[in-house]
Amino acid sequence: MERATLLICLFGFFKELRPSEPFLTPYLKGPTKNLTEEQVTNEIYPVWTYTYFPTLLVIFLLTDYVRYKPVIIFEGFTLILTWVLLLWGHGVAMMQVMQVTYGLSTAAEIGYYSYIYSVVPRDRYRRVTGYNRSVVLVGRFAAAVTAQVLISANLVDYFALNCFSLGSVSIAFILGFTLPTARKSLFFHKDVKNHEELLKTEKGSLEGSRLTCEGQDEHGITDGCHGSLELHGGAEELITPDKPRSSEDDVILSVRDDNTADNKGTADYCHPKALTTDFETSPRCRGQLECLTTLRQLGLSLREAYRSEVLLTWSLWWAFAKCGNSQVGNYVQNLWDIISPSSQHSVYNGAVEAAAMLAGALVSLLMGHVKLNWTVVGEAVLGSVSLGMAVLLFVMATTDSIWVCYVCYVFYRTAYQALITIATFEVAKSLDKALYALLFGVNTFVALALQTLLTAVVVDRRVLATPVQAQYTVYGSYFCAIAAAYLLKSLVTCTQAGWRQTWKNCWVTTTCDDN
Repeated sequence: MERATLLICLFGFFKELRPSEPFLTPYLKGPTKNLTEEQVTNEIYPVWTYTYFPTLLVIFLLTDYVRYKPVIIFEGFTLILTWVLLLWGHGVAMMQVMQVTYGLSTAAEIGYYSYIYSVVPRDRYRRVTGYNRSVVLVGRFAAAVTAQVLISANLVDYFALNCFSLGSVSIAFILGFTLPTARKSLFFHKDVKNHEELLKTEKGSLEGSRLTCEGQDEHGITDGCHGSLELHGGAEELITPDKPRSSEDDVILSVRDDNTADNKGTADYCHPKALTTDFETSPRCRGQLECLTTLRQLGLSLREAYRSEVLLTWSLWWAFAKCGNSQVGNYVQNLWDIISPSSQHSVYNGAVEAAAMLAGALVSLLMGHVKLNWTVVGEAVLGSVSLGMAVLLFVMATTDSIWVCYVCYVFYRTAYQALITIATFEVAKSLDKALYALLFGVNTFVALALQTLLTAVVVDRRVLATPVQAQYTVYGSYFCAIAAAYLLKSLVTCTQAGWRQTWKNCWVTTTCDDN
């Protein structure tokens, strides 16, 4: 749908058009809010991580269940709350609440990235994905450039930039209501034409399973029940018991695996009047069955996916590197403000962020045309580039020159964007859309779990309360550990396969890379 594509892209552009973001730390430490470095770094910013982590998984599943649009509107609403608090809230407590609302909006971004797949034909997925990602980059780039021009020319102050951001996210919030409602979703509302398709699972994961309604008295003796439905290879068979069941008793709706020793399954209670063989006339039980089947399918598919050594290798780097990169991005403004205080020097945060985004976009395009067999050389590349990223972070932690720090940050972001692009298509190329979305969610959840632990130990004022420059030494050591693990794994792999054979195979272009 052209209308849906246009509206979601406009939503993405305006929600990212927030020129105040590159100057958030100078704004909080400036005369308007008058917060200290320790309050901003060790008390306020960690709250975002603590909010994002526990809400991500809930919103991930809820997004699919409510079919995206409500979550997109919720994202716009929480962004408005964030900037209302930034503009008119004062004190550490109010800024912590601001970080809570911002964490909720970040978790709700999954709705934006998933919505378009439910309203456009499958053959347009690649194109609309490009549109979705591009408008986000364009919005961020435009925001960074606009902010830098306005600040450098002394046309506005930081408060005015936040007013601009509030207006932009308000437009996005209004656009959310105009989006067409999705009729299907990836997991809970699949596009099915009959009841048999509703009960099927990926690759027959429920073959041999039995859906039964069982009645038991208080002593565990089974009475007769209304009926049971057996699934054999996706076909339904109704089995009627000899003894009818009283309509006053409760029954159990369960999905049971006949292959298990104790034949136990996940169960939910349901009144017998609602249990009929026609699922159209029993929406409650049909919904329960659909949820149970979907959750089981997701678990089985995820377990099968992670059995692939190649996929696990890329997923682990994805999760660990995303954790470190988020920490670097969250506190880089604090580092810049320590090296070159905004109260005493000109600030070029917007220009640096714009340069980093532009370089990242260009290198992402370039990675799509590199003719390497990433299955063979991936571990070596991940280890080598991660080591380079660690060196850049060490330089940022120790330099007294703001320009050296700026340049290192741009190179660091570019290197990360190159690797995350490779990791994304290496993980995605062998998976279908639904499983990729699930894997993306799980990898992100693992990254946030690691980030929460790192924040609690390193940043939080109740534990180490590490100063900003020392934090970047920690982050550099973190990426050193990642590099060491992948370089060692690459060394073992190349030795086992033979160095000459490895060199020969690394230039072989696979069909997956060409697609």
